[in-house]
Amino acid sequence: MIEMIESFIDDAGIRAWIAIGLLLVGSLLSLGAGLGIVRFPDPLVRLHAMAKPQVLGLALALAAIVVAVGTWTALWVVLPIMVFQLFLVPVSTHMIARAGLRADDYRHEDLLVDDTES
Repeated sequence: MIEMIESFIDDAGIRAWIAIGLLLVGSLLSLGAGLGIVRFPDPLVRLHAMAKPQVLGLALALAAIVVAVGTWTALWVVLPIMVFQLFLVPVSTHMIARAGLRADDYRHEDLLVDDTES
């Protein structure tokens, strides 16, 4: 494993360091999103941890793949993944928020304005 990483760094040079940096930052953002999903108290608060850092973490990981491979083909392979992610994350967060509101699984005292009450 170490030899594979060393040969990757020796052969690719600066592109390898950029890819490693992007992958490291992207994985830290995804880890933060996972921890936020586990630690936050209710679905309405978890939405921020689920959507924002997770999408940026995936974007950085996909950018690391494109930089490491260094071809246009790699860009065209990862581009649909990112487009689908950008279209589906708002839908999934909306559905989770809706399910949390319907199940009454949120803290009413933390809301400044509750538009769901009649």
